[in-house]
Amino acid sequence: MGSTRVILVDNGSFEPETTLSLRRLSHAVSRLIGQTVHAVSVLHSHKVDASLLENKPAQIFADAVVAANHDGITDLIVLPLFMGPSRAITEFLPEQFKLHAGPNLKMHIAPTLYGDDGLLREILIEQLKATGWKKNSGTILLCDHGSPAIEVTHVRNALAEEIHTQLQLASNELIACSMERRPGDEYAFNEPLLETALQKSSGDCIVLMQFILPGRHAGAGGDVEEICTKHAPAGLKWRRSDLIGTNPQLPNLLAKRYGQVGL
Repeated sequence: MGSTRVILVDNGSFEPETTLSLRRLSHAVSRLIGQTVHAVSVLHSHKVDASLLENKPAQIFADAVVAANHDGITDLIVLPLFMGPSRAITEFLPEQFKLHAGPNLKMHIAPTLYGDDGLLREILIEQLKATGWKKNSGTILLCDHGSPAIEVTHVRNALAEEIHTQLQLASNELIACSMERRPGDEYAFNEPLLETALQKSSGDCIVLMQFILPGRHAGAGGDVEEICTKHAPAGLKWRRSDLIGTNPQLPNLLAKRYGQVGL
């Protein structure tokens, strides 16, 4: 008889806290759906010393597929911990699955976090309000990592428009931006960058973090904080929101995405 395995997949990081946070989130989703959810990364995390991960090595996707084959799993359900259709989801995972899956294993990829149900928008608004933000107090910078896939930037911009509409913000109260981008005109869709958006900010500036887990970009002392410290105009007050992964509604969103997988 075949069986099902559920994996929660993030991009992966060399930072131990990223994997530990992913595991905590996996356990929370497990309780909601009544089935074990395994924490898996696309890449990188398996290189972290296991002694920094409670003596349990991290697992990357290729190894998770091999393990599923070995254990006789027939249906591998992937919960992507991604905002939108990143190339990691649309290209890399299918390629790796084709390389490592046996003939009896099927993969089912759940929808990404952003959807027409507004759940991700509501989480971001909660994160914004938790900073003490007040309407008309200054500029909100909705900041994502920056992606080579324009579809992911479309998600950033759609979220910005939805937040702008729901909170009835003035035209200059919210700017969607990216932490970084690849060079070349073909990636200009990521603009404006965070460092540029800071120059257009005023009042009580909130960097609304469209990042999920801590790491070298989004954690304390990470790239986002460094950019703000370096590029914020003199006199601009700024602070970051907490990460999406800290919001108690995220496990519920992921459980809903699990329910959207048709087997």
